[in-house]
Amino acid sequence: MRVVCAAIFTFAAISAAPVLSETNAPTAIAQNRVIGSWMNSLLYHADSWRAVPPWMKRMADAKGGQTIKAQAGYDIGQNNPPNWNQNWTPIVASPGADETWASYNAANFTDILIVPDNFSGPPIGKGEPIDPSVGGFIPRPAEGVWPDELELVINNFEANTNDTPTYWIYEGWADAGGLLEENTGAGTAQKFADWRARTTDAFGYTTWFDNLLAQTKANVPTAASRIKIIPVARTMVSVMENTAASTITADEWFEDNAPHGHDTSYLLVAMIVYSALYEEQAPMPDFNGANINDTFISNNNSIAEHIFKAI
Repeated sequence: MRVVCAAIFTFAAISAAPVLSETNAPTAIAQNRVIGSWMNSLLYHADSWRAVPPWMKRMADAKGGQTIKAQAGYDIGQNNPPNWNQNWTPIVASPGADETWASYNAANFTDILIVPDNFSGPPIGKGEPIDPSVGGFIPRPAEGVWPDELELVINNFEANTNDTPTYWIYEGWADAGGLLEENTGAGTAQKFADWRARTTDAFGYTTWFDNLLAQTKANVPTAASRIKIIPVARTMVSVMENTAASTITADEWFEDNAPHGHDTSYLLVAMIVYSALYEEQAPMPDFNGANINDTFISNNNSIAEHIFKAI
């Protein structure tokens, strides 16, 4: 993508239920999430409908008993840790969440999203390298390579806060230059299929992210158990190919060839991120005010189920 670099259970026969010890008790999933992100327009594009955190907030609000608070700094490496008070993006906060924003060392972060750009790292053509330590201009600092850059930002964050967040590598989707129309996102069925192949593993795209995850965990062993991936790209394509949403055309998903999405695309991505963080199926949010594809709305529950099973 040519992204302009500038910005959250019935038991029968209780008497027969096994007693869980401390060692085999399931880990509780945090219901109140405080999310910081190094981001680009694959996470937060133009407004509250073409952005992931606001949709996640609506899902948490629809579910009840959950809150989401989120803020982001644009571009990885711009500051380490980022200045969460820079107010580049609006603070997203569910009702009941503390709507003030503390400094990074006092925010009680539960999750940090790291969004590598999709035009300087993962390969989208034949013969491009899939080793995550090569092939990639990083906007700031330019001398970095992706595993080193993620190691830098995670270590700097760990050194400056008492929080123990999960670090999520956000698998954004591939640049559509040469396949989809520059100003409309339109493309033939074949070109749209070619973009989906590019966005999964035709040329090692998702393998690059898997390698990046493995290398980052190896580089930061003290936080390795808290470094994970959100499989956005591969799950997005799975929805586009294996659910009722397969009838939605490229220009109904995207507005240009970057490709930046319409409202429906960012809703889809938010459902993926929600399921990854909360480890549950995304609830149906309030669509009022958004322009969501009718097929997507009619099949929202089955699409949400597909996403949860896929990740």
